[in-house]
Parts: sequence; structure tokens; C-alpha cells
Amino acid sequence: MDQGELVAGENGVVRLNFGDAAKGRTWRQFRSWQLTGLGILVSLAIVGPTFWWEETWHGAPLIDRSGLLWLLPGVVMGLGFFLGGTTAGYRRQRVKVALLQGLVASTATIGVIFAADLHRRHSLGEGLPTLVGVFWVAALCVAGLVSGLGAVVGRSWAVKFRKNTSMP
Repeated sequence: MDQGELVAGENGVVRLNFGDAAKGRTWRQFRSWQLTGLGILVSLAIVGPTFWWEETWHGAPLIDRSGLLWLLPGVVMGLGFFLGGTTAGYRRQRVKVALLQGLVASTATIGVIFAADLHRRHSLGEGLPTLVGVFWVAALCVAGLVSGLGAVVGRSWAVKFRKNTSMP
């Protein structure tokens, strides 16, 4: 870590100055987490309402009914995870970092949605059946895969954009 120096500022205020290199590094770190947070928000903005609609459709979750109508919200939620991962992985220098940020976005989103499901079940006096717990673990794995794929795609779009807009 850089060693700073004490600098007397305006009005006699003493501050610690790390120089321009540290300012740039701090901004990059903030920008990195800003994109990850935005990816979480994108995921939640799509997945949250879709999950709520799926769970409250005519008083019971769609997956509990016969038929394949439950696949429609599943596809929309998958798109939400993909777009959230794309946002979180955008502008990453390495694929590994983009993948990690996509996984962070999907894990945070699944965590919020799972907490909402547990709250709903508790409010209704229901428990969490073992099979539903297995479905949640599977959903976490699939969401991580889709969001990680989205993050890698988002990174590649950013790389292409930088190549197309770079000056000779």
C-alpha cells in the first residue's frame, strides 16, 4: 500500500494525501463494485416481480399446478440473471473476474428471493419441504451458471466496444 504524506489544506485542515495513483485505484475499485451492484439491481428488477407473480398466480405457485405454464416465468427469470450478470461483468479486464462478479450478482439475487420465499412461507404458517430446498439449491446453481455466462458475454461486448472505439 502507498505511504501517504500529511498535507496542510485550506483553513489549517491537515489531510493525508496518497497522490494521483491511489485516487485512480480507488475510483476503479468503486467503479467495479458499482457495476456489480447495478448487476444485482438489474437481476432483482426482473427476477423479483416475476417471482412474485409466479408465487401469487391465483393463490398458489404455478409450479404446484399441472401444466407447463411455470416455464414462462422461469425463462424470464433466466433472462434477468443473464442481464444482471452481463451488467456485473461489463468492463472487466479478465474473464475470471467477470465470472466472479456474475456469481456475486446471482448469489445476492437468489439470497434476497429465497429470504422473501421463507418470509412468505412463515407468514402462511408453512414449512420448507425438503424437495423445495433441493429446488432452491438447483436454482442457485443454474442462476450462477446463467449469470456467469452473462458476465463473460458482457465482458466480451466491452472488449469489442473498446477495440472498435480505440484511436489509431
